Amino acid sequence: MTMKQPKITVLMSVYNDHGYLARAVESILEQTYDDFEFLIIDDGSTGPLDALDRFRDSRIRIHRHDNIGLTRSLNKGIALASGEFIARMDADDVSLPDRLKQQVAEFDAHPCVDLVGTFFDMVDANDNLIERKTLIVDPLYRLWRLQFHNVYGHGTMMFRKAAAMAAGMYDENLLYAQDFDLWSRISGARNTSIVPEVQYLYRMNSDGDQASVKNYDAQLQTAIRTSTRNLTACNPGLTESDCEELRALYWKFQQEKVSVRGIALIPPTMDGFCRTYGIEGKERNELVKKICRDIQDELLVAYHLNEQEKRQLKLRLDSFCENVVS
Repeated sequence: MTMKQPKITVLMSVYNDHGYLARAVESILEQTYDDFEFLIIDDGSTGPLDALDRFRDSRIRIHRHDNIGLTRSLNKGIALASGEFIARMDADDVSLPDRLKQQVAEFDAHPCVDLVGTFFDMVDANDNLIERKTLIVDPLYRLWRLQFHNVYGHGTMMFRKAAAMAAGMYDENLLYAQDFDLWSRISGARNTSIVPEVQYLYRMNSDGDQASVKNYDAQLQTAIRTSTRNLTACNPGLTESDCEELRALYWKFQQEKVSVRGIALIPPTMDGFCRTYGIEGKERNELVKKICRDIQDELLVAYHLNEQEKRQLKLRLDSFCENVVS
């Protein structure tokens, strides 16, 4: 008798238990949607994963191999996955009970969608709220922002396995920010979606044990390379310096780099973006309006600019916004 394939593979890579593994596993097994397998990749842990021994659930599959790192482990998991969809899960985080149900509903309602994220809460070791991440719901504006920086939380994501395979899966040359790179390669104008509710708790450990904390500089450099690739695909004439000035509009920790020259690069880059993704007419106009608001908001806090520079920026902004057809 042939076993029915699960609709979803929940994919979690584990390297040692930092005290939250049992809670992470429980949060998946307690999902209100149950047509899934739970594929746990033990990436060469140096100690026993005792927390896994307490679970006796037929949906759990454990695959063990020598330590090869997160990126290669995730690709191994994608290759082993039986589900049509893959839901990412990190070993110290929590998926809220309706997470899988809500994301599957998005795929079922929109068959063209390949990628679905959710809002998420950043929490401390005791699940106390640190910050709520309400992501961009408008798909075209979200895609525009994806050219500059990651717009999703990695652990929240569910994606179509076939789409990830077609995109070449995670780039194994990248140790960090590999998700930003993959989402950039999968995403089109109409194949991504967001569940506009918090469905995931992302844990910020006080000891700074996360890879994203310990390896911030390396992660930043990968994000810069991915963003530069995205932006130059829209506007091939851009230099690395141009891309840095463009990113300043959206990378809030680099606001002091916002410049008249950088803002002047926005219109041709947006034009190339619209051509690349087939965005025109009313959709293009709505996108221009949102970008104009971004620039207007930046003018309010660009204290490093003198009055002449602000006037020049205002002129650039007025000219750009005139492109909107009522």
